[in-house]
Amino acid sequence: MEKQKIFNQSFLFLFISNFLVFIGFEMLLPILPAYLLSMNASSIQVGLMTTLFTLGAVLIRPFVGYYLIDNQRKGLAILASVALLIITALYPFLTIIWLLLVLRLFHGAAWGVSTTANSTMVVDLIPKKRLGEGMGYFSISTTVGAIIAPSVGILIYDSFSFNILIWSSVVLSLLAAIGLQFVYSPTPVKNNRQPFQFFDAIFEKDAWFPALLTVITTLGFGAIITFLVLFGKQKGLDHIFLFFLINATVSTLLRPFTGKWYDKKGPWSIIIVSAVLGFLSLVTLSYTTNNACLIIAAILFGAGYGTVMPCLQTWTVQKVSEEKSGVANATFLSSFDVGVGLSALVLGIVAEWISIDMIFRMVSLSFIFVAILVYKDFLNKKKV
Repeated sequence: MEKQKIFNQSFLFLFISNFLVFIGFEMLLPILPAYLLSMNASSIQVGLMTTLFTLGAVLIRPFVGYYLIDNQRKGLAILASVALLIITALYPFLTIIWLLLVLRLFHGAAWGVSTTANSTMVVDLIPKKRLGEGMGYFSISTTVGAIIAPSVGILIYDSFSFNILIWSSVVLSLLAAIGLQFVYSPTPVKNNRQPFQFFDAIFEKDAWFPALLTVITTLGFGAIITFLVLFGKQKGLDHIFLFFLINATVSTLLRPFTGKWYDKKGPWSIIIVSAVLGFLSLVTLSYTTNNACLIIAAILFGAGYGTVMPCLQTWTVQKVSEEKSGVANATFLSSFDVGVGLSALVLGIVAEWISIDMIFRMVSLSFIFVAILVYKDFLNKKKV
């Protein structure tokens, strides 16, 4: 029975370390563009900050996933945390824009290593029959960290300075590396693995379906992070932060129930229900003119999108053999990055012609598309 426990020392320290990594990284996101602009950077150079970061993360993950097939996860996770620490500490010392852009590429690579290693390590710690529940709990460290970090970053930057913000991030990375020391991570059994092939590793073919669903689902999240603040200003909503706060709270409170639902019933029913809730959230948001509607939309989004993503990550891992969990996690995380990057690019262009209200309604259809694809997969599964 001891082996069936989810919450043990290793899981808790990994959860805390991953949370600190996300806080330390995400708190920089809203500040770095402003910092670059203060150095007289062009709009193209500001855009490259995100593009190069995403490129670094996506390109490194296939190598990390392949390495993790039969190599120790813990050492790589610690190394990645230290790399994040060093890279972050370099920002205030680089006063040439192109050097900052190069640093951003390496920052993305370190982030890709850290997130892939941590996500793979936690799969080893969770009992296989409770994987959905365990991954749901662990994903709280990423969602809550990502949601509260931008506000923390802005608060530190406005109250103190850019340098204080940077050193705060450095300290969090250091604490994350220290926390990882207390995680027990078994060394995988050596296998006769296939030779490394980049294009096969960047997209694990056995996990293509949940990876595709991840890209489609992330379009809705991309619309939120790209346009919600601007939408709030247009509609005169003074408490737009409520959406992020309530979204995080609802998704966190539901994790114990949704994880057990996944483990008992499989991915199909919970993803379909959650996708419908995601659809309703964006439609509600598009008609929002007051805080009451904003809160309802946030509750629906937390229950919908906040449930779908950990389910898709679990499903991606379950699609492959145990030793390839690192490759599967790399595929999931890269799919997430592609979805966010694609939505920011496409919706940014579309926004020239249509209102943000219509963008939310248009993107809401992506959740319906996900529900249809999952239902079709369920029917095919029943025929087998």
